[in-house]
Amino acid sequence: MNEQSQVIPFTRSSSDSALIAMSSKSCRNAPLGPGVPAYGSGYLEWKRWSPDNFAVLTTREEADFSAFLRKANVRVPENARVLEIGFGKGTFLEFGRRRRWRMHGTEVNPGLLECATESGFHVTGAETLEDFPSQAFQVVAAFDVMEHIELEALPGFLGEVRRVLKPAGYFLARFPNGDSPFGRHIQNGDVTHKTAIGSIRARYLAQQAGMEVVFLHCEVQAIFAGRSHTPHRLFAVPVKKLMNAFFNLVFSPRDPLPFCSPNLQMVLRKPNP
Repeated sequence: MNEQSQVIPFTRSSSDSALIAMSSKSCRNAPLGPGVPAYGSGYLEWKRWSPDNFAVLTTREEADFSAFLRKANVRVPENARVLEIGFGKGTFLEFGRRRRWRMHGTEVNPGLLECATESGFHVTGAETLEDFPSQAFQVVAAFDVMEHIELEALPGFLGEVRRVLKPAGYFLARFPNGDSPFGRHIQNGDVTHKTAIGSIRARYLAQQAGMEVVFLHCEVQAIFAGRSHTPHRLFAVPVKKLMNAFFNLVFSPRDPLPFCSPNLQMVLRKPNP
């Protein structure tokens, strides 16, 4: 497959650019600017992202990231170069730093970029991957990003991810579950979401990008995830698995779907020639 760079905006359409043309201020003053409709101050306030909770990795989040990697059988060694696209409030950046990965992140919001820089992360304000060399990273992650991309741009986005990955490198993703009504409130509740992605569509996009699907299923949740979450999950996680098995038996026995989960998680691997 052609490994040349493609200029694919992967977080918003080019018509949104004027909405983000705001001056960079101190992280302590973020959210930035009044009333920017997409990815600006109103969006950050709605997401409850602030300098005070940037890169704060909770026990639950750390347990869930670890469980996801174990379930998908993804092993990332120390000093691996890892890129996170759209790092948001920085929890996965911090997760990688604790595992001694060499983390790099991209974002479009100046306030989040300032927060990340002040927290000691190496980050870039970018809408595309064109500035990154081919085969630069062992892992690329995009949590809660693909749903922000127009459907016609997703093949180019995954093609660019493939280009910057080393052979046998992994792409980690999470997005609202297009196969399930439990994902609708996430997909439809965010005004910046543009594309619903179910498991069948995800497999098609992976095939078109020349990537191997290693894992594509319900969002992995660690049962033992801190004092406040463990009691609920001891009950909820087994019930979800039983419900998923029942619904597939009744409605989709030939093509099982990851039904009982608000999000899907996916791992793709670049072929190793």
